Amino acid sequence: MSLAALTGAVAATPARAGTPLSIVVSGNHFVNGAGATIRLLGVDVPSTEYACDQGWGYSSQPLTVTAADAIASWHADAARVPLNEDCWLGLNGQPSYGTASGYQQAIETWVSDLNTAGLYAIIDLHWTAPGTGDADGQRPMPDAHSLAFWSSVANEFKGDAAVVFDAFNEPYSPAANGDSSLAVSWSCWLDGGCPVPVANQDGPIDDNDTYTAVGMQAVVDAIRGTGATQPIMLGGLSYANDLSGWLAHEPVDPAHQLVASFHGYYGEACDTAPCWDTTVATVAAHVPVVTGEFDQGYDCVDPPTTPSSLTTFDTAFMDWADAAGVSYLAWGWWVLGTTSTRCSALGDPGDNYALISGYSGTPVSPDGSTLRSHLAALDAPGTVQVTTGSLAAGAVKAKYSAALSASGGNPPYRWSVSAGRLPPGLHLHSTGVITGKPTVKGFFAFTVRVVDRKTRTKPHTQNTGARSLSITVG
Repeated sequence: MSLAALTGAVAATPARAGTPLSIVVSGNHFVNGAGATIRLLGVDVPSTEYACDQGWGYSSQPLTVTAADAIASWHADAARVPLNEDCWLGLNGQPSYGTASGYQQAIETWVSDLNTAGLYAIIDLHWTAPGTGDADGQRPMPDAHSLAFWSSVANEFKGDAAVVFDAFNEPYSPAANGDSSLAVSWSCWLDGGCPVPVANQDGPIDDNDTYTAVGMQAVVDAIRGTGATQPIMLGGLSYANDLSGWLAHEPVDPAHQLVASFHGYYGEACDTAPCWDTTVATVAAHVPVVTGEFDQGYDCVDPPTTPSSLTTFDTAFMDWADAAGVSYLAWGWWVLGTTSTRCSALGDPGDNYALISGYSGTPVSPDGSTLRSHLAALDAPGTVQVTTGSLAAGAVKAKYSAALSASGGNPPYRWSVSAGRLPPGLHLHSTGVITGKPTVKGFFAFTVRVVDRKTRTKPHTQNTGARSLSITVG
């Protein structure tokens, strides 16, 4: 739910309407149908994972074109759709409301509406249960039903180029919940086979009530077995907050379209820039990273002022991710009844993780208003555009030279590095040329800023542009 960038250039803004609405992995970033580098920036839309199980409906909020347009009005380009495997498959007496075919049709229509609004849809397997149990919450790992679920879902959506599959919401090890005998290792994350408890994450752990975990490789194979080629997100361990073993255990994907999913909430183990630098950035150097969920964890009329790391978490993470080229979606686009309550810190009853107070898109402060204003700023039109798409890799002690380019505004341009750093030994000249000899191996992320010439007439104005780039030195 500190700087690293994708090896390919990452656009600072979301994809906008007018570009072909399709998405594929290219190296370690996404590109759309026009070949432009994009990120997935938006919101999670909860309730399609639980309303059907609890008998409220296929969703507890409107799933309409108008609702999709409200999300898009925040300058978002993506929405995440959490699903329930029993409701989709019609297993174990689910859905409690309606029928499996009705649930499927509701989801298919919602995805189509999101696409119509210019939004990529991330289809997420959120609530599961093995055997004859009810999919009434989050389990540690996929089960056998999950393979049937993905075979069906992928077959249904394989023709939609604007869809991304999120294989399993938040894998976790029950050992973290106090049962060391039911640990999910990274090897089990990949290949399955380890026992995990049937009880959902909020229930008691019962060593005698377990099922055999299904690994991520099997899920990838189930999706690819349908002929679907869309990107597949794979969440790390510790509720997707731990990506430390992701690269070493990356499944084999014949389509080469795998994506790491990271969840970042305030109060989790990896909730600071140093951790993002050492884990998330390392993975982002090789594959795209999508933060499927993030939030600082309170929404109140009278929000807390301390600790400062809580009150600044959303902005700190988005700023880091922007410079890093990491995608992110905030939890959650829903209206809850406690948005007017007072709270003082994470864990208070007022901490409802709501972004809005109405489905027309009225933001709740601070999380909703912060996200909306942040995305609007990223998407603000500029008259100077950095047109450099990527930078070549370098080698230690070898001469390096690359020229940055821009368009619009009033040339000539002046260039600088506004965040991050170039590889030691390299220098960005004000003319936009990077030269030198790298002295250290590694992955170096930075943001370049370009400024055009002041206008001759008063009032004198200047235009600026910026872009996140990176250079890998081998």
